[in-house]
Amino acid sequence: MRFDVVGAGKVGRNFAKFLALNGHEIGHVINSSIESSKKAVEFIGHGIPTTIDEIGECDVVLIGTQDDIIRQTFLTILKKSKEFKAIGHFSGAYPSSLLRECDRIGVGRFSIHPNASFADPDMWKKFNDIYFVVEGNEKGREIAKNLLSSMKLKYGEISESKKIFYHAGAVFASNFMVALLSTSRELYSMSGLDPKIAIEISNYLARQAVENVEKFGLKKAITGPVARGDMQLVKAEEMVLEDAVPKIGLLYHKFVEVLKERVIEVEHPKIDQDER
Repeated sequence: MRFDVVGAGKVGRNFAKFLALNGHEIGHVINSSIESSKKAVEFIGHGIPTTIDEIGECDVVLIGTQDDIIRQTFLTILKKSKEFKAIGHFSGAYPSSLLRECDRIGVGRFSIHPNASFADPDMWKKFNDIYFVVEGNEKGREIAKNLLSSMKLKYGEISESKKIFYHAGAVFASNFMVALLSTSRELYSMSGLDPKIAIEISNYLARQAVENVEKFGLKKAITGPVARGDMQLVKAEEMVLEDAVPKIGLLYHKFVEVLKERVIEVEHPKIDQDER
């Protein structure tokens, strides 16, 4: 298939490169400037750097812009051309109904969201390790699913009406993990621990927590005072934090509640007092 890409940023250019490496044709590549488009084409290895005025004459248009301008970009594309089978975007939060005019004109619409951080500029090399999540109208969904299957990529499907929950789940697993590590390092710093050692400890503990969940499940992965029921210690720690750093103290309190109500009381067996 031939693809035009509007917004070849981190996600768009990586996906386009993977498409090209799997035998698909990249047509027009459009960024905010010709210079940026040329750099994207250089990365992809295929394509024609151009402007949105040249859009069309392709099978599928992919929108890789910032989420908040997807709709505006789509409407601009629709004014220029309707000569394509489907149009899709990469947003994990916004549904493909942003492209709802496609239903009226018989064009497929879809979203394909890769569940990965694109901090690595060469994320395309790891595409076979990650899950893509798809939603859209019937025609768009089938095109997206067939495309991913043909490239041997793993995917799941969701309802566009529930997409906000899906994206929030991704935020908790990804970006909020970064926020928690930042908070952890701040507290280590307050203890007087060497910053380099603090970084190594926090990274190790975070990796170990994820590995334990993978190996043993949520039920057995949680340890520490909350799991043991040492609530006097937990309360004392919470009070100190609320006095010293109120926002972190409140965060600590909320996470204790989450652990108790959503993990321990639901899934965790009673722990012997001697278990640490």
